[in-house]
Formats: sequence, C-alpha cells, structure tokens
Amino acid sequence: MRSTWTVIPCAVLLLAGCAGDIVHQSDLPVEGGAWDRAWKPEFAVDITDTVNAHNVFIDIRHTGDYPYSDLYLFITATGPGLPTTRDTVECLLADPTGRWYGKGQGFIFADRVEAEVLYQVNRRFPRRGRYTFQLEQAMRDERLPGVIDVGLSVKRALPGA
Repeated sequence: MRSTWTVIPCAVLLLAGCAGDIVHQSDLPVEGGAWDRAWKPEFAVDITDTVNAHNVFIDIRHTGDYPYSDLYLFITATGPGLPTTRDTVECLLADPTGRWYGKGQGFIFADRVEAEVLYQVNRRFPRRGRYTFQLEQAMRDERLPGVIDVGLSVKRALPGA
C-alpha cells in the first residue's frame, strides 16, 4: 500500500512537468477541407532557449476521406541571421494496411484523425529570436481533400531521449 502512495504523487509530478515542455503549438484551418497547393501556411516561433534540444512536429488533422497514406511537404525555415533552408518531408499518415496513425475521433476515425509527425529531433536553435516555418503541400494533386487543418509544435526534448 505504501508504494502506491509513493507512485501516485510521482506520476502526477511527471505529468505536470510534461506540460511545461511545449514551447510553441499553433494550428491553421484548411479552407473548405481541401489543401490547395497555393496556400502555404506559415508559423512563427519565438525561441529564447539556445541551450536545450527541441523536437519539431508537424500536426496534420484530416478526415477518413483523405485519399493517401502519406503527405509530402516542402518546409521552408528561416531564423535570425541564418540562411533559409528547404526540406522535403514525407508525413506517414497510415500503415501499409491503411490503418490511420494518430488519434482518431468518430466511427473508425471517419470524422477526424490527428497525427503528430516528427520533423526534427533534438534540434538546437543557434540564436534567440523568431524562427518561421512555411508548409507547402507537395503532392501531385492541386487540392488535397480531407485535410482539416495543419499546425506546428515545438517541444523541449527530454534529456537522454
């Protein structure tokens, strides 16, 4: 019985500590539920911590009507006094059998699926200031149906992870 009382407060403290690890999180709705190639959402992140590593995630929310198991993005990133970088990123949204990754809501994920895709792991930002990340869908379709919104999250990486 004594060990249970020791574990519960530790678990509560651990969970409370995780909430402080989010440096930035924002989402933008996709107009009409279809991502047009011309729409390039941009996310600005103010960084003050240049010592600790961070993980950067792309947040994709889509319906079960999304026609593919992945999503290719071009990501253009800028930082204070740094050269602009451009990456091509594949966001895997479903396994080979077609089962969606991420958390779902509704009947068999038909209404909404929320996927958090790791973009950069243990990234150290070299300078304080504003960093921007622009997302551009890089699929062959001009309009991607079933995409509800897109976002970007930056979280402090856990030590030793």
